[in-house]
Amino acid sequence: MKNIKVIVLEKYNDSTKYKEINENVYKNLSDGNFRITLSCELEKDEDSQYPLEDILDKYYVNCTDCFEEKNDGALRTLVFELEGSLNDNEDNHDNIMEVSKIIGNRVYNKEENGYIKLIIE
Repeated sequence: MKNIKVIVLEKYNDSTKYKEINENVYKNLSDGNFRITLSCELEKDEDSQYPLEDILDKYYVNCTDCFEEKNDGALRTLVFELEGSLNDNEDNHDNIMEVSKIIGNRVYNKEENGYIKLIIE
C-alpha cells in the first residue's frame, strides 16, 4: 500500500459522539476508544487483507470498518477506520499515534528467511 493519507469522516464532526485529540485522531465518547481513518492505494499484487492485517498486529489496533475499495483501472483505493483501546488517561494514545507514522509512507510485506516481514518505508 502506498500514498497513505488521513481521511476525516463526517461522523467525527459530531461533538456529542467524538472528541478530536489531534488532527488525525478522534476519541469515541461512548466507548473511550481512539480512531483514525486512512486511505491508501493498493499495489499490483496486494489485496485488501494484507498488509493491513499485519499493521493491525504490529500496532495492536482493530479495523472497525473498510469503507470502500475502488477499481479505477490499475488504481485501487481502500479506506479503513482503525480503533485502539487505551488507558483511562486521555493523553495515552500512543498506539494510534504510532499508526499515524505510516501516513505518507509505503507499507508492504516481504519474505525474509521463510517469514513474512512488514516493511514501512
